[in-house]
Amino acid sequence: MSSWVTIKNDLIAFAQSHLQINAVGFGDPLAIGTDNTINLRTADRDRVIYPLLFVDAQSASMPMGATNLSVSVLVMDRVADLRGLDATISGDVRYRWTDNEDEVLSDTLRIMQDLVAEFTDDPDRDYTITGAVSATRFVEARDDKVAGWQATVVFEIPFSRNVCQIPTT
Repeated sequence: MSSWVTIKNDLIAFAQSHLQINAVGFGDPLAIGTDNTINLRTADRDRVIYPLLFVDAQSASMPMGATNLSVSVLVMDRVADLRGLDATISGDVRYRWTDNEDEVLSDTLRIMQDLVAEFTDDPDRDYTITGAVSATRFVEARDDKVAGWQATVVFEIPFSRNVCQIPTT
């Protein structure tokens, strides 16, 4: 029977196998840092290596036959400053990009789509993503300027409400 721990382990395995994800983390997204993330491609523990998949369990509801676990999923990457690199959006040099934010948003949206595809109706799992997934773009500048997408994803886990499954004596 699946649980939050099962889903969390499957998310780590997804991040490890996805060639664009370099780190995975869990917990409060306002406290993203080296203490709650795992760098997947390097032993470096001094900083987060982006792109980052970050997940925080939010709530659970228990309709008949299921537990619906709502989690906040953030996919983000570091935005690089391109000033001085003469990158242009057209042949007109008056309009210059100052960073690669659009590229980051495009790449991280694709990673979010990959996650939704991976966890929807997989016959090898007894849980699935249920309902529509809406993502909201964000840009955040603290230690690093990052951009990406945040979505609330609902995992539907079978739950029979069977009293015989309660571990009692």
